[in-house]
Amino acid sequence: MQNLYTTPEAAKATGIPESTIRSWMRRHPQVFQFNVHVVADEHGVKLWTQAGIELLESRRATKDATESDAENDSESDAPDLLESLLEEDAQRLATEYWRLLPGRTLQRIKQMRDNPTPEQRQIVQTSVRAAINAGTEHLLLPTYQPMLLEGGDETD
Repeated sequence: MQNLYTTPEAAKATGIPESTIRSWMRRHPQVFQFNVHVVADEHGVKLWTQAGIELLESRRATKDATESDAENDSESDAPDLLESLLEEDAQRLATEYWRLLPGRTLQRIKQMRDNPTPEQRQIVQTSVRAAINAGTEHLLLPTYQPMLLEGGDETD
């Protein structure tokens, strides 16, 4: 049978305060896998496996989180290595998304206009009818030329 450690024992073995370990468990449940890093005994007490101890030690080595997490334990979201990487990637992706969105949107509009699927054709026809009914045909694309649509009359 493998060695199992209570949280106080894990804290002593790793040199990480209990409050920090509990904080990490609460704030990053996706990192600590049940039945891999942590198991529960018959009373529901969480016990750390050797893999869990190694993971805790690697987190401590990756970041000097012991002091910052212990000091900021009160519902704080002090960034850790994973969080900072996610934030950087998310920012780059968001920037690139908004940079490419106008061109991609125009490309899709042209595709819908020039070579629409049956569903897209219906969407365009419905939108054009709604614009004409609202008296806003002047807001349609400059290349728009009113044509007789099924079930509707052309208006100027």
